[in-house]
Amino acid sequence: MGLPLVSVIVPVYNAQKCLSACLDSVLNQNYPRLEVILVNDGSRDQSLALCHEYAGRDSRIKVIDQENGGPGAARNTALAAATGEYLHFIDSDDVVPQGAVQAMVTAMEGQDLVIAHFQICTPQSASRRGLIKQEMQMDRAAFLEALIIWPGAYYYSAMWNKMYRRAVVEAHNIRFDDTIIWGEDCLFNMAYDLYVQQVRFIPMVVYHYYRKVSGLSWGSVFQLHKGIRIKSKIYKALKRIYVEAGLYQKHYWRVQRYILNVTLMD
Repeated sequence: MGLPLVSVIVPVYNAQKCLSACLDSVLNQNYPRLEVILVNDGSRDQSLALCHEYAGRDSRIKVIDQENGGPGAARNTALAAATGEYLHFIDSDDVVPQGAVQAMVTAMEGQDLVIAHFQICTPQSASRRGLIKQEMQMDRAAFLEALIIWPGAYYYSAMWNKMYRRAVVEAHNIRFDDTIIWGEDCLFNMAYDLYVQQVRFIPMVVYHYYRKVSGLSWGSVFQLHKGIRIKSKIYKALKRIYVEAGLYQKHYWRVQRYILNVTLMD
């Protein structure tokens, strides 16, 4: 049996200054079976040309161009085109360290989800993050016990430190909410977590996330009226997980606590 194909999904928007570093980090992975889906989301710079330049050099790259709809819409477009057994989402201004994809593919055997460590980078520093400190496998019950302790942390709510099984996404038609300005990744994860049965945690840094102080994610999170609406959606999605698992009464106060907090870090 051959190696499983991994669909690497990259939304691209005005990313010409950082896109090369991102794509080089993906294409230079020591895991060969990749399809890299670049969705140019209405960029106004030379991002689309750069996408086509890379596609001309590497047949593993697929380029899709569409009008601007935000990262959720771009990822939905990529999901419709993906053919891999596994899914890995990355952002065009970040990089993937060598060996990351291979490590996650190895860990995915028999699992529905892999969660790994990551590094938050700023111009001044870099710090490693990861709530589960050792390699560990959890069944659904154990995973939900761990998740509820800090469900809003990047470790659980971000996409880029994880690998997903595409069959789960397609079986339950899981897609991104493209009507909100942040939190679409967290909502996707909570929709996916409804169906997770086996999870493996690995204590390896698989992603370098370059935090920007300005920009959509940070600027919009503090717009109170929009933030309340988004937090309400996430709260309802979190509640649904525990209601359907029969654990809502047990974790009632932890579920309620989520609506009171905006977690920016783990």
